[in-house]
Amino acid sequence: MIAPQIPKNEKARLDALMSYKILDTLPEKDFDDITRLAAEICNVPISLITLVDENRQWFKSKVGLDGVNETSRIDSFCAHAINNPDELFVIEDAAKDKRFFDNPLVVGAPAISCYAGVPLLDANGFALGSLCVIDDRPRKLDEHQLQSLKKLGNQVSKLLELRKNNDKLVESHNTLLSRYKDLEQFSSVVSHDIKSPLNNIMQLTQLFKEEYGSTIDANGNQMLDYISQSSEELKKLVDGILNYYKYENLDVDQKEEIQFRDFTKYIIGLLKIKNDFKFVLPEKNIVFYSNTIALGQIMYNLISNSIKYNDKEKGLITIGFNQTETQNIISVSDNGCGIDPKHFDKIFEVFQTLGQNDRFNTKGTGLGLSTVRKMADKLHGSIEVESIKGEGTTFKVILRK
Repeated sequence: MIAPQIPKNEKARLDALMSYKILDTLPEKDFDDITRLAAEICNVPISLITLVDENRQWFKSKVGLDGVNETSRIDSFCAHAINNPDELFVIEDAAKDKRFFDNPLVVGAPAISCYAGVPLLDANGFALGSLCVIDDRPRKLDEHQLQSLKKLGNQVSKLLELRKNNDKLVESHNTLLSRYKDLEQFSSVVSHDIKSPLNNIMQLTQLFKEEYGSTIDANGNQMLDYISQSSEELKKLVDGILNYYKYENLDVDQKEEIQFRDFTKYIIGLLKIKNDFKFVLPEKNIVFYSNTIALGQIMYNLISNSIKYNDKEKGLITIGFNQTETQNIISVSDNGCGIDPKHFDKIFEVFQTLGQNDRFNTKGTGLGLSTVRKMADKLHGSIEVESIKGEGTTFKVILRK
């Protein structure tokens, strides 16, 4: 027996093999389908997808070789095959070949006689292993069988690359998810820790103005007003952040009966709206099922947004509800200032605002509409926007029944 040579690029080849993180993994149907097809086309009892590491050949997939997952590299036919990466390695009768006539895999089980293997190449040309077919009797594979084996080997190589890239995507996704959770926790903790001293600042400023406002000049009082105004804006931002992350683990599958007209009236009541707004609600009190917390956040923020960014003396807000066989569709329309279509994507991003003051001469936090989209996503829904600058805006929330 002649032992297989070690490739000159062995270290780089092994590094390439290890980058796939595939050794000693469980069987996978996509690979098993290829070995079965190779065995059928070549009419052989054994077909293998082998990967050759430092001391062994390991079988990612196998047909006709029960109870064996690997053999030593020194006895491996595939370890010979990888030394000629661009060629099929074919042995028609191992008993007559000086390299294999006394090989343990020839004189013992599985009694290899005929072998044909196509090297499995990565994107850089490193031979990782082979797709091979084995028979226990001498024979010659025809040209169709050999060409089919080459094509199947190429498919295995592509499948290995696809698997590797998919693993990278999953790893990247998990890394991003972990970082997002860290950022989410950080934002929530910081916001909570800011809230208490911020409330103290606001209360002390108000107390100072009440006690000593008459003893300081106009500029001093104006500075106190600036402190109060800035503190109030910061409080809105902190409250918005806390609210945004508050329902991260909300169980949206917990649904309750909702009477939409009554539910909307309740939300409007929470907003304590003045008489300069008219609301048009659905005539029928349609009943459906949804998560009340998530839906409440959606309605509260959409109606609040329609109020804040309405520049008309008499605001009009129309709230609609329609149903199809598979969807509940909620719409909130207003006659406000409208939104330029180029900003449609931006307005749903966290902390993104259009920089304009609202009806009450304050700037938004950039959390209201992002909360709407977040809750809609949790309810397996989506949100759409239509708007004409200067005339008004309609938001549609489409929820799966």
